[in-house]
Amino acid sequence: MFETTISKYNIPILRVDGKIIGNTVNALKREMDKQLEQSGGRLILDLTAVPLLDSSALGTIIATLQSLKKVDGKLVLLNPQKAVMNVLQVTRLNTILEIYQDGESATAAFN
Repeated sequence: MFETTISKYNIPILRVDGKIIGNTVNALKREMDKQLEQSGGRLILDLTAVPLLDSSALGTIIATLQSLKKVDGKLVLLNPQKAVMNVLQVTRLNTILEIYQDGESATAAFN
């Protein structure tokens, strides 16, 4: 479900595989918190393999983003699939989240 790699700038890239709905949201929150604690508040959330997410997943992402802003941290999204991108656009979350289509751009956002 989750796999973490480290970018060349020492930023964790958390790759999620599958739908983020129901109980998966709690697991995602725990994994994001763990990675953020280890990285000092920096995280790339790779949504390449996520076909669907629900409102609680969106809430978790936004809550994490808000708490990171208080401590000068940063969360960016990487390559959301079309259906996920549509949800982000309909909810207008694409206007407050940083979204990148490739890993290099996402990583460069931290410099």
